[in-house]
Amino acid sequence: MEQINILVSKGLMNILEVENEEYQLVKNGFLKGMGFMGNVTNVMAIHKNNVASSLTRQARLHSFMIFSKAVATKCGGDPNVRYAWYGSSLDDLKQIVSLGFHDDHYHNHSHGVGISLFSAKYSIDSAMCTMEDENGLRHVMLCRVIVGKVEAVPDGSNQSHPSSIHYDTGVDDISAPTRHIIWPAFINSHIHPDYIVSFKYTYMKDPQVYRGQNPQSKYVLFPNLMARVSNRLKPLQMSYLLGSYRLYQERKISRELWVKDVRSIIGDPLLREVISESSGNLQLL
Repeated sequence: MEQINILVSKGLMNILEVENEEYQLVKNGFLKGMGFMGNVTNVMAIHKNNVASSLTRQARLHSFMIFSKAVATKCGGDPNVRYAWYGSSLDDLKQIVSLGFHDDHYHNHSHGVGISLFSAKYSIDSAMCTMEDENGLRHVMLCRVIVGKVEAVPDGSNQSHPSSIHYDTGVDDISAPTRHIIWPAFINSHIHPDYIVSFKYTYMKDPQVYRGQNPQSKYVLFPNLMARVSNRLKPLQMSYLLGSYRLYQERKISRELWVKDVRSIIGDPLLREVISESSGNLQLL
């Protein structure tokens, strides 16, 4: 946990769990947004951006507040500030808290060129962008975002700025946004990092299916499968797995097609390894 403990010296405050309403609000919001992965997710620590630790951080917060007022004036009084999640390595998140975002963070251009953050209730999507560190931990950042007036940005778009002066930021879906896109000109004025949440995956017991008195087949729970392959697949592959599962849950694809997608994304060699670890058969739940 040395890497976690050093965060305090990097301008972040450790929020203790005991009788701390702020800790519980951030933790519960994160776990709720993890959806079906919530039961295999343990929050290990939460650190808060200590704005008072440097004049630079105070200036960045002051800039954020000024831009909030400017967008509010433009949008009739409401800057539409939302919370959103950003997942990456701990070193990357520490650098963002200290120095801000830069163009190396434009790692996912699925909906335009800019910084993609995930809506407050979709922390699971940010978790898909993480990789396990040497302590077995993963890390996501909770930010305040000046959303302003949004416009829909289609998948595959190369848009890198508002399409007109009437818009401020982009979303993947106007009616139910999962992803917020902050354009390059606004990445360090419209985003303020507030917390870093450190977590790890655990496993639930895979259920057994009984025929008569003896178990015949051991099922692999999909959350367990996701947790077991998460450090062997790239973040984009994890996002594809999540997207396919959502389509299956929404009954937009059949179970057969979903299982085919899972096999295609993960690959049979890794699937066989996971099945072997589970001592069962590939029966996804």
